Amino acid sequence: MTNRQAVRPALAAGDWDRLAEEPLPELDGEYPISDAQVEGFWENGFIVLEEVLDRDEITAYGEAIRDVAMAHFRARGLALSFGGAFLQQLNLRYCSDAVRSFVLSPRFGRIASRLLRAPAVRLYHEQALFKPPGGIDSHWHQDQFYFPFDDTFTMGMWMPLVDCSLDMGPLRFVAGSHKYGNLEGMSISEESKHFFDDFAEREGLEVVQVPGLKAGDCSIHLGWTVHGAPANRSDKVREAMTANYFPDGARITDMSRSPDGLRFVGGLVPGQLANGVMNPIVYSEHAAEAGAK
Repeated sequence: MTNRQAVRPALAAGDWDRLAEEPLPELDGEYPISDAQVEGFWENGFIVLEEVLDRDEITAYGEAIRDVAMAHFRARGLALSFGGAFLQQLNLRYCSDAVRSFVLSPRFGRIASRLLRAPAVRLYHEQALFKPPGGIDSHWHQDQFYFPFDDTFTMGMWMPLVDCSLDMGPLRFVAGSHKYGNLEGMSISEESKHFFDDFAEREGLEVVQVPGLKAGDCSIHLGWTVHGAPANRSDKVREAMTANYFPDGARITDMSRSPDGLRFVGGLVPGQLANGVMNPIVYSEHAAEAGAK
């Protein structure tokens, strides 16, 4: 079994026929980011960007991503992850051209390169996160707790596929928390909620709630930024797609706290460069400059 087969989500054979995809817009146009935005990102640990995808683009990709995500959720019996917080499916790019084009798009790659101040960036993984009405909060956590890159700053992009009002539960952040690195606050749980509540209060850090996002907007945060989301108090499903990126040249480190993280680096082990087939380069300044000549 190949690495791709090992992580490819399982669907019944008939589901693949229903997921035939129409041609989608090319996401290759550049989204401008100022030096001030980059500075703010590193100061706060997060940023909100508007209209990264226009309405036509997010409508086309949203429909295609929604179809494949819901097929997987139904195949799993609509099982909620993390104690009932949301529906979660990773690695959809292995069975969907739409997801692959979305997370590997040059537009997102350039954004990641700019914000991470890295000349080349790679994809770690992506996941669909759909939060049904009701349920519970997504408790405080640090994404990079789960990743095998202790000494490398990663970033996560969170984009709603539908307009996401405040009552639907967009993300909230503990501003500046990334500066503390790995707080060893365990995985998402009631315990992590109390741990990070105490941390933020003790350090006097501000909790910033994103007031709402339109489909195609996104919030982006560094891997060590403490974040979570309130419950979905609307009558609609909060549909979001996420992707996590890291600088080319990162090495895999010890993953004893979260061994599952190694599933997403294609069988590589601590000490090796994270440059396998599961983590392709999404954007490279050198390649872009060479292509422009």
